[in-house]
Amino acid sequence: MKTVRLLLLSLLGAGLLATSLIEAAVAGVDLGGEFFKIALVKPGTPFEIVTNVHSKRKTETMVAFDGDERLYGADAATVGVRRPQTAYSQIRRLLGTTLSDPQVSALLDEEHFPYELIQNATRGGTISLKHGKEQIFHAEELVAMVFAHARQITDTFAEAPVKDWVLTVPTFFSQAQRQALLDAAEISGVRVLSLINENTAAALQLAVHGSYDPEEKPKKILFYNLGSTSLQVSIAEFSSQVVPDGFKKNKTISTFKTISNAWDESLGGAKFDLRLAEYLANEFSEKIGEDIRKVPRPMAKIRAQAKKTKTVLSANEEIPVVMQSLYNDIDFFTTMTRSKLEELSSDLFKRTLKPVEMALKKAGLTVADIDEIELIGGGVRMPKIQQQLSEFFVGKDLGVHLNGDEAMALGAAFRAANLSNSFRVRQVGMVDIASYPIGVRLTDLSATEATNNDDEAESKQWMKRASIFSESHRLGLRKSVSFLHSNDISCTFRYDKPSMLPAGVSVQIGKFNITGVEKFAARMADKKLGEPKVTLSFELDNNGIARIAKGEATLEEEVEVEVVVKKEKKSKNSEKEDESADSSNDSKTDETEEEEKPEIRMEKQIKTHREKLIVVRAYETRKPEEGLSVLPMSETVKKESMRMLTEMENADNKRQANLEAKNSLETFIYKAHDALSAQESDIKEVTVPEQVESLQRKLEETEEWLYDDGDKVDAAAYKKKMNMLDSDLSAILFRVAELKELPIAIKGAREYAFSTRDLMNEWSTSKPQVTDVERSDVVEKLDELDAWLTESEAKQKATDKHEEPVVTSADVVKKVQGVKKFVATLAKRPKPQPVKSDIEEDESKAEKETSAKDGESEKAEEKETEPTDVSEKVGEEETGPADEKDEL
Repeated sequence: MKTVRLLLLSLLGAGLLATSLIEAAVAGVDLGGEFFKIALVKPGTPFEIVTNVHSKRKTETMVAFDGDERLYGADAATVGVRRPQTAYSQIRRLLGTTLSDPQVSALLDEEHFPYELIQNATRGGTISLKHGKEQIFHAEELVAMVFAHARQITDTFAEAPVKDWVLTVPTFFSQAQRQALLDAAEISGVRVLSLINENTAAALQLAVHGSYDPEEKPKKILFYNLGSTSLQVSIAEFSSQVVPDGFKKNKTISTFKTISNAWDESLGGAKFDLRLAEYLANEFSEKIGEDIRKVPRPMAKIRAQAKKTKTVLSANEEIPVVMQSLYNDIDFFTTMTRSKLEELSSDLFKRTLKPVEMALKKAGLTVADIDEIELIGGGVRMPKIQQQLSEFFVGKDLGVHLNGDEAMALGAAFRAANLSNSFRVRQVGMVDIASYPIGVRLTDLSATEATNNDDEAESKQWMKRASIFSESHRLGLRKSVSFLHSNDISCTFRYDKPSMLPAGVSVQIGKFNITGVEKFAARMADKKLGEPKVTLSFELDNNGIARIAKGEATLEEEVEVEVVVKKEKKSKNSEKEDESADSSNDSKTDETEEEEKPEIRMEKQIKTHREKLIVVRAYETRKPEEGLSVLPMSETVKKESMRMLTEMENADNKRQANLEAKNSLETFIYKAHDALSAQESDIKEVTVPEQVESLQRKLEETEEWLYDDGDKVDAAAYKKKMNMLDSDLSAILFRVAELKELPIAIKGAREYAFSTRDLMNEWSTSKPQVTDVERSDVVEKLDELDAWLTESEAKQKATDKHEEPVVTSADVVKKVQGVKKFVATLAKRPKPQPVKSDIEEDESKAEKETSAKDGESEKAEEKETEPTDVSEKVGEEETGPADEKDEL
């Protein structure tokens, strides 16, 4: 029973392990402004980049609508050129921002995207996008659609669900933008293990494959990241340290820490595309005498062509630009050179080194202090960028260790594997820092609303300010603030250095209400202990989001409590004396015990009264106000968004199933026509003209129905039609096949019967273990098979060829198989053991007795030499543990 229980437990454990391995896959997603890349981690396989439905390693970050159908990636980009008002790209810019944000307004005014953006009236002015006449999407919902598509292609690639992600974010993203990204992932059904700054992810990927000498000074490496929408520069310090590995040994691991960040949030590769697009648009507008920027479709074509032209000019000095029928059947031909592009973008190139200088200044370093420069992002392929960096960092190589396109996704995937409990990966030390310094402003909650418009009252009310997190504060750490107060509190997070913020980002991060202080103070008022001590614990988590991790109010009270004082223990000699005294005089036992009881006395101690405070966001909804940050999605809004996205996904899945069923039916009709034509002569032998004509008529009617009434019906209707047609066609093709297969099967069966009869004759001498009765049974079965074959063949010949066969080749094979199984059982029977004679038995007994005597003599010899062997063995045992100890 115990063995069975252990077996069941082992099987259960194996099942749980298999389940955990299936669910163990995690992903790192580099969500760029223009493309996203996904790196996958599965147990037992190396890190790999996920390829999409077009077998590409990167996918466009956009969603398009073709009627009710949603399209993604390259399909969405195609729609974006033909119908740009229904295809939405650069949607990451819309997260956590307002219409006044320069990055958002540039989409409409400078890049001429035909989007209708509106201000959300209940979430502090967040951006929503109007699609069509009535549909309105939150920015988070559009990004969630892209996430859902990314999840789908990842699950397909991994052949298992992958719900745990680490997402990259630009270093300059504000808290509102980071929270909006997390909300978008949540409503898409993705669990985000952590956010990670883009450059930090690239640095982590470098540290994974790097090795550094602990004796040497740390290496300082600068990461230059020119993406499609922004330029980010980070400096990280790489080294190694010795840490215990848990097995009484030490190991050396690579570590790095970010020491400074700088950026230009509006300078990306798309800016250079825009300069080229503006030039082409101007030239074409002059040609036709009309501003082409106001016409969405040709302007979308110009933007796409400008991007291609810039890419080609990175490797060529000159390229012809050709756009046929650009507008009103007018073709556009021109030539673009690399020098012309550099001239058009001269002011942009001047900005490319400023973040480098700022990062060096923040870190207190010079150019000479930088050991290596790593280039990441697509924009660094422009020769002018590389030339400027080479001139700035004289004598230093540029970007020789990382894949600039995929390093961030791979670094995010490594971070995901580290955070997951399903992997054991190489240990790498990582320290990231805050992007902005953050402080808090504390005021009385009751006075907040009353003094919103009264500056004089505000100056008189209780207020405290504190700088909580500096610019170099390490992510993931907490900091506490304590003060005496008896009222509920309003806490406002603010950025301490507004000058560092990108244009359009609010100084205010968020406002929170902290309640429970007043109730606690009122409850403890009778004790007259004074004002409660309020302790607020603030955290800047690994996502770069500041929050109140814990709030507590305490009061200390001096109270008298009973304290038990134990007497000193007596020595052993005194104990023996006491024992002898007790034995001689039992009457004194009670008095002695009373004297040895512990003493109880009153002492003053400090008792701490604690109250956990309640922290909630001040506003679930709020009208847009100047200077106030936008609000994240509330739980109610999230649920509504998830319901809407689920409905859209179900509709997409149903539409896809209908399309696949329709395509299957259409393909079947084409193959049916081909089969009837290719096997026309054979089909005539097994059909009458009416059967073929009926099938051809049904095929033609179904084809007409497919492009008329059946253009948009459910998958079940397509499957029903195909099953009916398949039934008729399969019956005809089956009869065609049986014309050849049945004679072959019958001939094979008869040959088998003939050969098996010969085999039975051989077995009479070669297999005596098979009895005469059993051989007769085989012959009898063969006779029955021959009779059945003759009868079946006659019945089939009497049946018209256009009718269903009464006997098939499968029937023949099944009949023969029954005989073969019986014969195979007899063939496996082993031969019987030969019977020994009396003389042979006597000889074998004598041999056994002789061997037994020889064995006894050998044992006697072993006993004589045993002491020597034992001493040798003892010596081996004594030296054994010493050797093992040396190895440990």
